[in-house]
Amino acid sequence: MRELREKAAYMRGILEGIDFNGDERQQRLWENLIDFCDGLADELGELSDSQNEFADYIEAIDEDLATLEKYFYNNQDEDLDESPEIIFTSEGEGRVVEMNCPFCDQGVYFKDEMGEYEVVCPECGKVIWNSQQREATPASRNDVL
Repeated sequence: MRELREKAAYMRGILEGIDFNGDERQQRLWENLIDFCDGLADELGELSDSQNEFADYIEAIDEDLATLEKYFYNNQDEDLDESPEIIFTSEGEGRVVEMNCPFCDQGVYFKDEMGEYEVVCPECGKVIWNSQQREATPASRNDVL
């Protein structure tokens, strides 16, 4: 925008140095054209300022949204940790259990069979399933080192 204003001022300086030989209509025409260029440069400057203001506003909204997303998704993840998702699927002879370890969030798959057994997470080595209880082992019970 500054360049447009400088060019309009330069053209105004040239206009003042031109001799129109008494032709006032031509001189008025050129003065009006240069005034138009000045006005256009001013309007574009205001538009640019307005656009920058909106960009700052949108950036602030984006930051606020990121904060809300972080808060929302972190709380949602905490809720999932309290009640681990367990999926049972039937495949042929038995059921396959799919769950995430409540300690390290490693995905674990195993076949639910008859009898007494425990399932240990291959990543962290903690017991995550007890066949007698038919439920995931709570994180607080096995958290002792």
